[in-house]
Amino acid sequence: MEDGVKEDSKVSTTAEHAGWIKKSGGGLLGYWKDRYVLLRKDKLLVYESEDEQNCLETVDLDNYERCQDLRALLKRKNRFVLIRSHGKKAPDIKFQAKNQEEKETWIQAQDRKS
Repeated sequence: MEDGVKEDSKVSTTAEHAGWIKKSGGGLLGYWKDRYVLLRKDKLLVYESEDEQNCLETVDLDNYERCQDLRALLKRKNRFVLIRSHGKKAPDIKFQAKNQEEKETWIQAQDRKS
C-alpha cells in the first residue's frame, strides 16, 4: 500500500497535464468540487489538493471514447465531459474549467489519450 502512495506522489513530475478544475459528483443535480487533476499516460488522477497525498479517484481513459464540450440547458460556461466507450460500464464524467482556453487544453489533452 505504501508503494502506491509513493508512486502517486511522483506523478506531477511525469504528468502530461495538471491543474485545478471542478468535477461533478454525479447525480441529477450534481455537486461540483474543486479538484487537482493530473493526466498521466492513460489515467486521470483526481486529488483534493496539490500535495498529491490522497488520490480520491483514478479514471482509466481506456474506458472512454472521447472528451467533448458539454452543452447544457443552463448554459454553464467552460464545461466538458468524458464520454464512455460503447459497452463500458464507466460513468460519463463532467468537468468545468476556469476559462475557455483551459477547457480546450483539457479536451485536447484527454482526447489524445482516450
